[in-house]
Amino acid sequence: MTRFSLRNWPSWATTRNLTRAIWITGGLLVVVSLAFAAYYYRDRFYAQAPLSPAERALREAEQAVRENPSDPDLRVHLAALYYENHLYDRAFEAASQVLKAYPNHEAALLLAGMAAVQQHRLEEAIPLLERFIALRKDRPGANADLQLEMAYYFVGLGYVTLGQSDKAIEALQAALRISPTDADALYQLGVAYQSQGQCEKALAAFEQAVRLVPDFVDAYQGLAQCYGALGQEDRRLYAEGMVAFGEKRYRTARAKLEQAVERLPDYAPAWLGLGLVYEKLGDLEAAQQALARALELAPHDLAIEHAYGRVQAARQATPVQEAQP
Repeated sequence: MTRFSLRNWPSWATTRNLTRAIWITGGLLVVVSLAFAAYYYRDRFYAQAPLSPAERALREAEQAVRENPSDPDLRVHLAALYYENHLYDRAFEAASQVLKAYPNHEAALLLAGMAAVQQHRLEEAIPLLERFIALRKDRPGANADLQLEMAYYFVGLGYVTLGQSDKAIEALQAALRISPTDADALYQLGVAYQSQGQCEKALAAFEQAVRLVPDFVDAYQGLAQCYGALGQEDRRLYAEGMVAFGEKRYRTARAKLEQAVERLPDYAPAWLGLGLVYEKLGDLEAAQQALARALELAPHDLAIEHAYGRVQAARQATPVQEAQP
């Protein structure tokens, strides 16, 4: 689904957010897909300059709406395509047209709400998403409804941004009950707790987020702030090293993480981070040693096991490696 940074709105458009947006709109497209999507209007555009698949799909959907303006599913299909292509104003308008005639059209509610969030129109977005939640939350299977989880997440994000942390925490916890591995939701939950001064709870959320996404810069920044507030300077050094790692400042990361493991020799996450940094710097022998130490400390940690196996395989494939200075 972060990374939706509260410090910088444009940083929402990161890989995880793009994956989240593509997944949810892809699901909506399946819900409202119709036969017209299979290039029914293809020949209309052959005489024009070559179009990308996305441009062609948009034009076909727009033509379908012009020919059948009263069909709500065609408009929702178009809104989903607009959203997937980051045309959030158009997505909101197309979904809103459906809601004028069908106020409880679920796909239109979700799309309009998400599009409004992306436009920072939170006062409009939250009621739309909460209406969607009200329609879905008591149905059988709601505890596995990933579109419902998405709605809870965006509501929580909206409330975090508005500074209403109590409401944010309630929505984000609901999202995590459906999808406990949603790193975005964990990060925003940490931000909400942090805004209340509940650093211990914020740390738990941030730590879980970085276990799921080892290069989650915003979450490491949250960790560094909380560790600093709690006077845990050694762990703050580790978190700052991981911020540098996520920002691809590998030599800075190496320096900070080498200090961190000296001060925290039994802290597996610091050894994992150091191993990842050595790997990026091309020192596979040092990387394997650091990750082996991490495995000793946390023998069942899947992230460490995966990193160790990857480095071990790389060493076997290319036995001689030279570290970058």
